[in-house]
Amino acid sequence: MQLRSCYETKGVIYILTNPSFKEYVKIGYADNVDSRLKQLNNSECIPFAFRIYATYEVEERLTDLKLHALIDQLNPNLRSIDNVGGKKRIREFYAMSPEQAYSILETIAVLGGRKDRLHLYEPTAVERQSEEMAQDIEEQHIERMAPFTFSKCNIHVGATITFVSQGNANSGTKCSVVDDKNVEYQGRKLSLSALATELLGSKWSVAGPRYFKYNGEWLNDIRAKAEGRQVSFRLDDVWIIPCNPKYYDIVAAFDNLDVIEWSQSTNTSIGDTVYIYVGEKYKAIMYKCEVIASNLYGNRSEDDYPYYKDLAKDPDIRYMKLKLIEKYAPDKYPLKELKENGLSSVQGRSKATVQLMKYLKDN
Repeated sequence: MQLRSCYETKGVIYILTNPSFKEYVKIGYADNVDSRLKQLNNSECIPFAFRIYATYEVEERLTDLKLHALIDQLNPNLRSIDNVGGKKRIREFYAMSPEQAYSILETIAVLGGRKDRLHLYEPTAVERQSEEMAQDIEEQHIERMAPFTFSKCNIHVGATITFVSQGNANSGTKCSVVDDKNVEYQGRKLSLSALATELLGSKWSVAGPRYFKYNGEWLNDIRAKAEGRQVSFRLDDVWIIPCNPKYYDIVAAFDNLDVIEWSQSTNTSIGDTVYIYVGEKYKAIMYKCEVIASNLYGNRSEDDYPYYKDLAKDPDIRYMKLKLIEKYAPDKYPLKELKENGLSSVQGRSKATVQLMKYLKDN
């Protein structure tokens, strides 16, 4: 994943995003993308700052006119155009997702044989916070216009959903769906927003569906899919964990069990998503799981003891419980493609990157 840097000998084609208008991306050329970003963010007319989503290094200076003409040839209806005072204003904003814009740059890079010049950027902590805030505002607006219903998401009465909030002591709290708009918690009937606000200890009401998961998936993402809207990438709760079948037969384990115990060496929380990479002859991500219990010691289950081979199950080590959500064939997410899409190593546990999540969701 690319770190922020200035390009002194080359310019870059850039893709910028801004939580203030998530339906658009800004595409342009700059000799120095950091200077361009600073210039844009000096404005006080927008509530949130721009961030660099991706860049593609070029050897020759380009004009925005040439770059935009190329994109306009692909689809002239994507460009933001308006009329002010009788004059037409053509902007360098395009009505497409960052992923779609990145695909254009990726195609250019592949055709030119220079994919090494294409860089996808990880958002900083501050940028992630801004995106979360903007998303919360949007979700609250959506809730006011058309409140969340479980039936629209194909979630039935009696289903269990989980409250998830990184660093919150109540993360992992479970409640049951009692009707189309409410859940039961501690004998009380509450809306999602009311319960989320209570568990967060917030002074202000929040958009409830953003803080609950069903079968390892955020409720607001389930709703977005059902309504044909874009699903956002939320990475703080997504992990990639390797497994060597030489020591633990995870294939046989998940053929017979829905929940397994796994040693915990990271700050994994209840509700987090874990993708398991299986090595040896498989060399692929084969499982998607949800963390249903974490920071456990002792009281180990004997259910998966038969699947340990050369590695003994340590009864004293910290562990977590993983619930199987999805299985994948080895040819769906093979190691070669994982490395091409942002997975830097399979030697240890790591957080998912934007590029990797894009690949996992698109394939």
